Amino acid sequence: MITKGKVLVCLAVLAAAAVPVQSLRGQEPYARATVDSTRYLVGDAIPVHVQISHAPGAAVRPLFADTIGGFTILGSSPLRVEGERVSVGDVVVAKYDSGDATLPPLQFLVTLATDSAGQTVATGELHFTIQTVPVDTAQDIKDLKSPLSIPLTWQEILLGCALLLLVAAMGYLFYRWWKRRLLPAAEVSAAPSRPAHVIALEELGTLKQKKLWQQGLIKPYYTEVTDILRRYLENRYRLMALERTTDEILDDLRRIRMTGELLKKADHLLRRADLVKFAKHQPATPEHDESIQIVYDVVERTRIAENAAAPGAGGRTDVVGS
Repeated sequence: MITKGKVLVCLAVLAAAAVPVQSLRGQEPYARATVDSTRYLVGDAIPVHVQISHAPGAAVRPLFADTIGGFTILGSSPLRVEGERVSVGDVVVAKYDSGDATLPPLQFLVTLATDSAGQTVATGELHFTIQTVPVDTAQDIKDLKSPLSIPLTWQEILLGCALLLLVAAMGYLFYRWWKRRLLPAAEVSAAPSRPAHVIALEELGTLKQKKLWQQGLIKPYYTEVTDILRRYLENRYRLMALERTTDEILDDLRRIRMTGELLKKADHLLRRADLVKFAKHQPATPEHDESIQIVYDVVERTRIAENAAAPGAGGRTDVVGS
């Protein structure tokens, strides 16, 4: 006899059977993976769509490395949450061997704020057929294509220009060093038969008689003034002053220990002459006389004493200026 109590029990059993398994699990996470196709060519990018169900507020992160089961992981998109309980994303894999292949389960770690240890869930296996590119035997065999030329980028062009400038700068610096340090003294013209100061004073007298600056010939005047000074330094100290720049001459004068006052005057004259010759500078009238007087001062204060003059006495001395 079926009683009312038995009927109620049966109804309760049927209601429990109708409840989804996921509901019985409560917040138990699970994962699944799907693909668009199971047939791909060797090296094709295979998108794997993953879906992880979890409790609200859970964090999900992958646990697989760069390779898995013979497949290469090409990349993965960040997991995004849909409806608080589901995280979805894509994992892109590739297989570089032909034949049937099985992608092992992809594992993920699901953690909650209240459970730092978390739970590991995994998708199911996925099966693929990886094929090679079919060869059309009806076509003729063709030669390999020639290598493609890669155009230079503007960054590469700038780098090349910078390297060329660097090499040129290093070459110039080496040239100056060689010229100043290694050039043999024998390449300097032979010592004059007369003392250097005698020659310089005669040239200064001739220049004064020409009255160049008085005729408006400013540039020729400063050219001759500085040439007389350069020739004197070359004859007196065996320096290649006629072939060097202003900075190189001043460096040489510092090495032979010219006194500070004379060095300053020579610096002032040489740079003023450079401005006249190369920058069309027009010095004031008093500066013309001052310029030739500077050469007179250098010659008079560095000349070799008459009683010390002898053949070869024009050589370099250790102390310069009085």
